[in-house]
Amino acid sequence: MNTPERDYCYFIDHRKYNRNVGCRKHDNMYGINGGGGERDRWRADLHFYRHMKSNGDPMALPALLACLTFGWFCWNYHPGKGLWRGQLLRRFAKAPK
Repeated sequence: MNTPERDYCYFIDHRKYNRNVGCRKHDNMYGINGGGGERDRWRADLHFYRHMKSNGDPMALPALLACLTFGWFCWNYHPGKGLWRGQLLRRFAKAPK
């Protein structure tokens, strides 16, 4: 029995331009592994962009800009910077530290 493939792309069609592979790698590099600092986030986002660009995806640049912006606000760690300590989404869920 075949298990369905997980859709890692939430905002763009994962079936085109081999996007699902790029989104999965991006999640594995940064999100699933618990995040990291600015350089870790930048590295994961650029790897995602290069994957999309190498597959001729016209959404490569818009996706990179969205990842950088959305990722900075919601997933990146900013220790000691007021509201942005830890993940913003954790603040909404009131998860323990």
